[in-house]
Amino acid sequence: MQKLYANQLPAQLQQGLAPCYLIFGEEPLQKLEAIEAIRHAAKPQGFLERLSFSADAQFDWQQLDNELSAMSLFAERRLIELELAQAKPPAAVNEQLKQLAAKLHPDIVLVLHGSRSFSEVSKLAWFKQLSEQAVQVAIYPLDERQQLQWLQQRARQLQLQLSSDALNLLQQHCAGNLLAARQELEKLALTHPDSRVDADTFSRFLADHSSYNVFQLTDSVLAGHSAEAAHRLQRLLEQDTEPVIIAWQLHKELSILQQLAQAEQQGQLSAQFKQLAIWPKRQPLYQQALQRLSRGWQNYLLQELAAFDRLFKAGQLTNTTLALLHLVTLFCHPVAKTFALQQYDAD
Repeated sequence: MQKLYANQLPAQLQQGLAPCYLIFGEEPLQKLEAIEAIRHAAKPQGFLERLSFSADAQFDWQQLDNELSAMSLFAERRLIELELAQAKPPAAVNEQLKQLAAKLHPDIVLVLHGSRSFSEVSKLAWFKQLSEQAVQVAIYPLDERQQLQWLQQRARQLQLQLSSDALNLLQQHCAGNLLAARQELEKLALTHPDSRVDADTFSRFLADHSSYNVFQLTDSVLAGHSAEAAHRLQRLLEQDTEPVIIAWQLHKELSILQQLAQAEQQGQLSAQFKQLAIWPKRQPLYQQALQRLSRGWQNYLLQELAAFDRLFKAGQLTNTTLALLHLVTLFCHPVAKTFALQQYDAD
């Protein structure tokens, strides 16, 4: 049947319910709201009974089979939700899932959902069998532009009047965490229903719910956005990301930059982008970094990263956070060499 993104599902539901919905992806709020939208659409169409199952390692598949084949009480039709709780179900589970397509009938709507990436799960045999009768809902994390659009739309739905600086503040503090953003907007709608909210008002009660990974940190670093990079670094450390993982990723990006710098000098930058499998969307980030960081500065960065590695492994760093912030700053823009990890390494 159809393949949709999360924001396209409401329009499909207005046209009628499908026998089955396959909802998979790594962003939890969009997945939750997609399931809630199906529940809301199912009730007026007589699907008044809702059953929810979680297929973990101890799940009794016979119980699900019984519910799929049983007639609903009082002629009520059923909405059956099955969460695939295991990241990669074993072969026996895949065999059970293959049988579901033959068990669909007009008295049930089956919703299968999970946090596994849509691109992975859509390749499986059971998914392909069910997809012939199912609406597929692909859930993807939002990039920064999409997230800002989502915040603006959600604020309008709640009849909130947010200034642009308040929206930017919310985006920064809830980056990568739409559930936290929804909660903050709903609280704001209760406390400020009839007034325009600016960043100063918002900051008085806004908690920092942002969630990042090391790749988002390196994006900020390559772009030279030092304040943003410092914020993302702090949140990564608060999320208990190992410092050595952060340093390793920075070292990897520096190695890529050095290869690109050499290729640029030889007039082969485009070929090197292709060889390193750097997509066109990310190429401007590296080009910005190449314009900002000379070959000599890249060598200095390499020495500082090596010093961090030796000091960290020897347990000689008194402030790991400060040392990582120093490295991130060096990536963002050249600064005076008044402080260097190498001088402590030499001591």
